[in-house]
Amino acid sequence: MPEPVTPAIAAQAVTHLTNLQELLHALGLHARLLTPDERLPCLRVINPQATALTEIISAAPMDNQWLFWWSWPEPIIDVTDPATAAKRICHVLATTPAGAA
Repeated sequence: MPEPVTPAIAAQAVTHLTNLQELLHALGLHARLLTPDERLPCLRVINPQATALTEIISAAPMDNQWLFWWSWPEPIIDVTDPATAAKRICHVLATTPAGAA
């Protein structure tokens, strides 16, 4: 993750996170954009059916490639594929395991 967070990096992160936010809302999750001063912007994502299920998602460059990141810092996927990122986030915040009835 870049340090310090320049205004240009913060603005680009907001653009990527806003795209992801729209997809997460369409999938039924709540996602709020947070833009703390001098820190990397992030999304606070909540499953409204189980509000204890939350995650903080960021977007940041690494080795000249922009990625979405989990809070633990592990990359999710390249920011050019926000649909896959949204599906992975939904999977992590699901109330039932995939394939469970």
